[in-house]
Amino acid sequence: MTNHSRADSTATTDQGAAEPAPTSYEDRVLGCLLGIMAGDAYGLLHTTGGDPRAAFVDPAPLAVSDATSLTLYSTDGLIEALEWANDGVAADETACLWLAYLRWLDHQGEHPPASAPAPPPRWLDLQPDLPPAEHPDQDTVRALLSGEMGTRARPLNAGSTGPGALMRSAPFGLVPRIPATMVERLTLDAAALTHGGTGATEPAAAYSGIIRSLVIEGGSLTAALGDRAPDGPGPTRDAAAPAGPAAAPTAAGTLAAALQAVREGTAATDSPDEQMATALARAVAPGAADASPVIAASLTGGVLGALHGTAALPSAYLSSPGTPEVVRTMARKLLAATTGT
Repeated sequence: MTNHSRADSTATTDQGAAEPAPTSYEDRVLGCLLGIMAGDAYGLLHTTGGDPRAAFVDPAPLAVSDATSLTLYSTDGLIEALEWANDGVAADETACLWLAYLRWLDHQGEHPPASAPAPPPRWLDLQPDLPPAEHPDQDTVRALLSGEMGTRARPLNAGSTGPGALMRSAPFGLVPRIPATMVERLTLDAAALTHGGTGATEPAAAYSGIIRSLVIEGGSLTAALGDRAPDGPGPTRDAAAPAGPAAAPTAAGTLAAALQAVREGTAATDSPDEQMATALARAVAPGAADASPVIAASLTGGVLGALHGTAALPSAYLSSPGTPEVVRTMARKLLAATTGT
């Protein structure tokens, strides 16, 4: 992986750092991570009966799910691997990611057996503005509580098709100067830590590939989606239909719903922020029965942030305290580890 000056994993937030220029690589990284948070908060507001438009006003008090927190822990696992590489020490990226997810588990108040590693805390673990997520993905929690490191050869949750690995996979597409094949390998290996089935791992790799195309290659949305889009969503859910057993969300269905929302949002207007508002509304609307609205909204926000950078987001996301500040700091730490900026 890329070698640059080592980032200080315990540094405090750089309050005075200027945000990157629009459309730059740095701005697309920041836009992607903030877009994931914005979409996540929008989706949570929708599903809990709040007004999701509040996500566009003041992001400081917004609640977020594990879609945001696990994305940040994926980012931190990559940062740690890059820091070792920048110091000339070979590191197992997948092991660094596993340790990051174990730290996330501890952050959630859960603890694996004593046989599992006990990684020391890093900056992210000490942030009160990233509280534990409510109702975290159970496949992820179950795998991490086993104390075993899942691999593609020895998978955990081998039958899982859920979106838990998908929702944390954007950061693999944010690392520059590595080939697309390595992005795919990193994503699949990281997904297999908790989700062993191809129904869960392949959509995760598709998503990180889309993010890479937009952020690293600076490609168009059409080129990014290309042949990476998964099969169409499954049976639709009708808001007016009688209540019945809810279909379990799948990674494929959730990604398909997000990409359809992105297509509809970008077709409706040329304005990046209006595209975001339109697409997020579509992501949480009744549609595929096998899609998670919250995760679909977070994926949608990530794609549009990767496409447009911070222009897709309200300006408050660039200055607000709270979770947005944690996200901005993690973006800067990733950039310091990858480009030295």
